[in-house]
Amino acid sequence: MTLHSVPQRLTALRQGMDKHQFDAYIVTNNDPHASEYSADYWLARQWISGFTGSAGDVVVTREGGGLWTDGRYYIQGAEQLEGSGLDLFKARLAETPTIAQWLAQTLPDNARVGVDGRSISKQFYDELIAAFADKSIQLVLEHDLISPIWSNRPARPKANLFNHPLSVAGLTASEKIAQVRQYLTQEKAQALLVSTLDDVMWTLNIRGADTAYCPISEGYLLIDHHSCRLFIDDDKLTPEVVGAISEHQVHIHDYLHLSTALNLLSSNTRLIYTAKNTDSLLVSQIKSDIQLINRPCPVTDMKAVKNATELASMEETLRQDGVAVVKFMKWLDEQVPGGQVTELNAEQTLMAYRKQIKGYLGESFRTIAGFAEHGAKMHYAADQESSYKVDESHFFLVDSGGQYPGGTTDITRTFHFGTPSEREKFDYTLVLKAVIRLTQSRFMKGSTGSNLDIMARGVLWQHGIDYKCGTGHGVGMCLNVHEGPQNFSQNPAEVALKPGMVITNEPGVYRQDVHGVRIENIMKVVEIETNEFGTFYGFETITLAPIATNAIDKSMLDANEIKWINHYHQQCWQQLSVDLNHDEQAWLKQATQPI
Repeated sequence: MTLHSVPQRLTALRQGMDKHQFDAYIVTNNDPHASEYSADYWLARQWISGFTGSAGDVVVTREGGGLWTDGRYYIQGAEQLEGSGLDLFKARLAETPTIAQWLAQTLPDNARVGVDGRSISKQFYDELIAAFADKSIQLVLEHDLISPIWSNRPARPKANLFNHPLSVAGLTASEKIAQVRQYLTQEKAQALLVSTLDDVMWTLNIRGADTAYCPISEGYLLIDHHSCRLFIDDDKLTPEVVGAISEHQVHIHDYLHLSTALNLLSSNTRLIYTAKNTDSLLVSQIKSDIQLINRPCPVTDMKAVKNATELASMEETLRQDGVAVVKFMKWLDEQVPGGQVTELNAEQTLMAYRKQIKGYLGESFRTIAGFAEHGAKMHYAADQESSYKVDESHFFLVDSGGQYPGGTTDITRTFHFGTPSEREKFDYTLVLKAVIRLTQSRFMKGSTGSNLDIMARGVLWQHGIDYKCGTGHGVGMCLNVHEGPQNFSQNPAEVALKPGMVITNEPGVYRQDVHGVRIENIMKVVEIETNEFGTFYGFETITLAPIATNAIDKSMLDANEIKWINHYHQQCWQQLSVDLNHDEQAWLKQATQPI
């Protein structure tokens, strides 16, 4: 029987909980690799709760429960949970307990909590176990209660792998594996388990299609000093991929045989793994005489610092993507006054322009096209029922990106097609000032993104405004649009920014039920100078597309900020106009006029 409503699904889940004597059951959207975007098969939290955001976990108790999600989704979460009986827990606020804390506070002694152990990381498992200890609460990993009641659950993905060209990758798989082995020697370890999917893909110069937005595939790498083994579903392999990775002495095994392989390692093997990206059920099955060493995956750091070939490829990809964005902006200017633009057809039109770029693989995330108050929902996604017509009365925020062999793109621009109000100009100009201030920041070698987040956020704080998300994130090389370990955030970070890293710059103002304003560029970290005080780094913007100027309050900008925007627009003109026709060039010339 198909369960159509969220209350029906929750009732069915509670019946399953009763059979196993569970007082609570945890439901996530996580695959066994804790990926940000999991294949449809793993979207259990979305199915059980109706909440469609990319981040959040649900706890179901016998009579209630709740959703924990972060500041990007507070508005959306409240709307989508309505009528479900689940409460919204605003994660990352000081007053909000974590899932582990809430369960420990709420459940009685000796309670039983169930979860599909594949869907929670070893790190989350350890957090739960620590919180449960005082009340002897049991955590059971072996029971998947979702599959029996999700009658039309999607199948595990089977899309083929494909090779990522060396012409844009810059390093061979053998060279990358050699770097891993140097790391193992340095750490006096015998083996490394790579669980993060983008790290697996990057190491072997392959890509997949398990999800709509990230060219990744479920798999593991087990690397030691003598062998490199890829654990993956055989159905995904093509002769071209097998031939390419075999050249680098990579041996292929079935995805489900990893546990067996780990237990065949020699006793006292020092195995490095990453607890936050390895599922708890897998770890629980590893024999006790293997020395598990929890460390950040070294491949993540290697991947974050783009080599010269990758950087050059990303910059050219961003330039071509900028050409598509310019064509879209021109279309908006021409069509909005006639009432021809909706949130949905704007999204579709932008995608159509990107499809004209050679090698286009798809979107890097679902486009956020939010008019008026929809722009205040940081990860809004329009549908047939919600889609607004775009007119001259409010801001229109468009955050979008594409996947190409040469790189991943992510850009946000906010438009106003009429006469902005004073408050609209104030918010827009404040965001622009924040973008410029962070872009122009110089910082000492060793600085982290948490050291620099205030450079943008502080501009808004001076006026009593904040945004409930980070200011920026790393971006993949034809991989995840949100790539670590670098980011701009108020959360403490241990990862220093290094030349070769790329990172977004995207402060914003989000007024609930009114509008959202965000401007986003990708920047690369560069070395500025070394002097008697040390080495200083800075940023260069590599996104190319005009920033709308009609909502700027020029009186709020100083001479340096005006110089920056004019210089940036000169760069946009010089680098984008060569790929535009006469009418498009005329539009871009006007859009990049000095202010």
